[in-house]
Amino acid sequence: MEKSIKYFPIRRSTRLPLEIPLRVTSLDPKIEFAEDCTTVTVNAHGCGVISSRRLAAGTRVRLEITADKRAANARVHDVVPLSDDNTSWLLGMEMEHAGNFWGIKYAPADWVDEDTTSGAAPSSPQAGSATVAARPSSAATKEIPEAVLKRLLSECRLAAVSLGACYVQTGTTFPIHAPVMVTVRAADSEHTFHGNVRVEYVGSGMGIEFTGQGEEHRNRIAALIDDLSKNGDKIPEVRVALAPPEKTVAKPKGKPSGTVQYDSLLGLILVGGALKRSDFLRELEKQRRHG
Repeated sequence: MEKSIKYFPIRRSTRLPLEIPLRVTSLDPKIEFAEDCTTVTVNAHGCGVISSRRLAAGTRVRLEITADKRAANARVHDVVPLSDDNTSWLLGMEMEHAGNFWGIKYAPADWVDEDTTSGAAPSSPQAGSATVAARPSSAATKEIPEAVLKRLLSECRLAAVSLGACYVQTGTTFPIHAPVMVTVRAADSEHTFHGNVRVEYVGSGMGIEFTGQGEEHRNRIAALIDDLSKNGDKIPEVRVALAPPEKTVAKPKGKPSGTVQYDSLLGLILVGGALKRSDFLRELEKQRRHG
């Protein structure tokens, strides 16, 4: 695992699972692109849209909500293929000016903070303007369409792992509560675990609580840690993919056998959403140094 960590100071704002019709037009004269798309998620910093064409990361675009005659400039940040024949793409857009471009009447509190500091539009629509015709996504996680869940993944670096959780460093995070599958390859062995995202810091990483339990899960974690030790200075390959939710398995009744030890990493991840990004990362680094 890494001996040092680099974090990106990108402030996080709450994502909303909304489908909003959007006209996306390239501002680069060398790139001809104008397409009617639909968002799958929006926040104060940007959105994710589904497109039939690929746009290169870094391309400046104009986003237009034609129904409300709103427009703003953004830049393509992430480009994820959703089909093998390159006919469907997920484009992550980063707004040039954060704020409530979407005209959400009851926007999350952290959107209001962004509006105040950036001078962006107020969180409620202006007088005479229509509310954005948005509707919740029908996805399994109510965040991203099911077809996307099976394909979208993020390449990460493993920062910490325990019996109950792991924290991965990645610039692309998934929504809180999203069901994910974590795959770690170390010492020529592949280890797979299911879990749920419990904390995310866009540009830094995300904390995942494992859903596995019992002796079998404990043995699998032990095998992973053993392989990580054998890996030496080689960075393990880590991928996190969004996945359909697992079927709920009833926990065994009765008192657990043996001594139950406190899982400090899991505890930090479960309360991470209530902490400032800097406080969370500071505590994580403290655990990594003394773990």
